[in-house]
Amino acid sequence: MARRTLAVAALSLVVLLGAAACGKDHDTATQPSKGSSDARPAACGSSGLSWKMTLLPGKPHHTPTAMLSAARKGSGPCAFDGYPGLEFFVGKGPSADAKPKKSAPVHVVLKPGHSIEFPVFYDAVASPSESCDVLAEYDPRISVTPPHRAAHDYGSFVQLSDPQGHHVRAQVCGPDDPLLGVPQLH
Repeated sequence: MARRTLAVAALSLVVLLGAAACGKDHDTATQPSKGSSDARPAACGSSGLSWKMTLLPGKPHHTPTAMLSAARKGSGPCAFDGYPGLEFFVGKGPSADAKPKKSAPVHVVLKPGHSIEFPVFYDAVASPSESCDVLAEYDPRISVTPPHRAAHDYGSFVQLSDPQGHHVRAQVCGPDDPLLGVPQLH
């Protein structure tokens, strides 16, 4: 009986040590060591970002209509790798999704208190030959999501405001989708 108990205890110890070794290998494979110089912070999530969208004055040809900015409000840096998702919509009705203007890669580490700005290009006023997909009279909402968001991160709503900070109703017109320009780090 003592041999059986000793054999079971030894076998249990081997299984336990094997499981611990597998878990340890898995952890070091997915997380860089603390001394590693290529350690990258986690992706920026909506809870760690403060979004703002400002309508720019005037509308000269080929200039942005608005500026979308995200400020890091968390206590540590986060990785902002890619373009945010930006959607103008009216309930279950019309919508317009922004796409990157160029396929330039975005790889930014956003530190606390710093921000990143994306110029947004779209027609806010219809020309005589075109219509508006998203009309200001319906007070559309604007939704923004960070790039590489977590599965449970549904983004944030952002209000369009004028340069003085007053709410302005968004309107998206024309045949083209809104475009996001190359960002600037501030």
